[in-house]
Amino acid sequence: MANGQLTFLQAAEEVLRSHSPGAPLHFRKITELAQQDRLIASQGLTPDATMGAQLYSDIKRRAGSGKPQRFRQFGRGLFSLATPMDPLGGAISQHNEKVRTKLRGILSELDPQAFEHLIGMLLARLGFEDVLVTKYSGDGGIDVRATLTVGGVTDVKTAVQVKRWAKNIAGRTVRELRGGLGPHERGLIITLSDFTPDARQEAAAPDKTPITLLSGDQLLSLLIENEIGVSSKSWELLELDEESLALTETEAVEDIATSDAHHGPPIANHYMGSKALAIWPLPGGRHAWMSALETILTYIAKTAPTLDQATEWVVGHFETVSSLKVARSYLNAVLRPFNLIETQGEQITVTATGATYLEDPSSEALLAIARNNVAGFDELIETLGTGPKTTTELLDHLRNALGVSWETDTQVQSRLGWLENVGKIEGQHGTWTLLTKETALPEAL
Repeated sequence: MANGQLTFLQAAEEVLRSHSPGAPLHFRKITELAQQDRLIASQGLTPDATMGAQLYSDIKRRAGSGKPQRFRQFGRGLFSLATPMDPLGGAISQHNEKVRTKLRGILSELDPQAFEHLIGMLLARLGFEDVLVTKYSGDGGIDVRATLTVGGVTDVKTAVQVKRWAKNIAGRTVRELRGGLGPHERGLIITLSDFTPDARQEAAAPDKTPITLLSGDQLLSLLIENEIGVSSKSWELLELDEESLALTETEAVEDIATSDAHHGPPIANHYMGSKALAIWPLPGGRHAWMSALETILTYIAKTAPTLDQATEWVVGHFETVSSLKVARSYLNAVLRPFNLIETQGEQITVTATGATYLEDPSSEALLAIARNNVAGFDELIETLGTGPKTTTELLDHLRNALGVSWETDTQVQSRLGWLENVGKIEGQHGTWTLLTKETALPEAL
């Protein structure tokens, strides 16, 4: 597809799929990457605002019509793909591309008058009103006239010229349409082919009535999206919901850094809070957990892997990890409790919290994430604020504060290790000290 030929929504989909299939991006970042990759060529002063508005409107429109979503909104301007990848390994995309090619071929052989009526139908679906296909002869070069009402505030009268040509449209056609416009009319040229550089330059010429250009690729996408000439079908597709099966209790594992053996069933607890209860360390050594966390999260953001792919990657990336079971537990017992990842179908993707953290992978940000999502961090900081404590004292404190029945200090050690990684505490000879006096909780991410 030629540079600058995509709509904002098409560009957003391409950017997310190529740059961040596993993590949401802010609409400003999506716009920046779309311009960097020369996918859009907006003449407006605020293309990022246009991108954000179109993404939001697309989600709202599809929700109202019951159509499958293309994007997900996370709040604060973050958007991601609704379905990161084809679950059938590209089979769906390949089939859809064949249908798209066949549709183009049929349109190229369609009767010219029928093609104009098809465009009229599309304009009506897009929200234009008073759509009128002009008489085939004596139309003065105008094939369709329509009115676009913008927010109930203003009406944009539009004169449309339809070109079912195989060759690209040149600047002369743009100038001819502009010369035939009536008072207060805007021009729109729709073609099944493309536009030459001078046509695009002429259409965007300053101090002249702007002419909107819609290429064949854009036309096909709009026809497909509005189900004109094609129809979509839904099939029952089973996907494993591994998130619902993920381990949430790991207290019975005595030492995950050196063994993947499970030492008995989970110990019964009576914790009544809403935060995650179990948290593990990560590979790489006690003081490298933050680095390992950022590395794993970045990999997920860039690839949107399945859980199997992610566990194999962890085993291959970290020399100290040789077990798929342990690798899987790192994802389920660290990144999930911290609310950094979630599962869509069988793919792992980064949450809004995870995406925000990747923008600022600081100790302060991770501490806020830990305190907001995992029980015990606030309680440890609070009691250490009264003075140094031994590991045994801290275990007794968490048993009472959380209502847990932990028989070993494994979970306490994991929390202390994370607090040590973010520079909040230091330990010496089994005694732990708060490095800074706690005055207020960090703001939630």
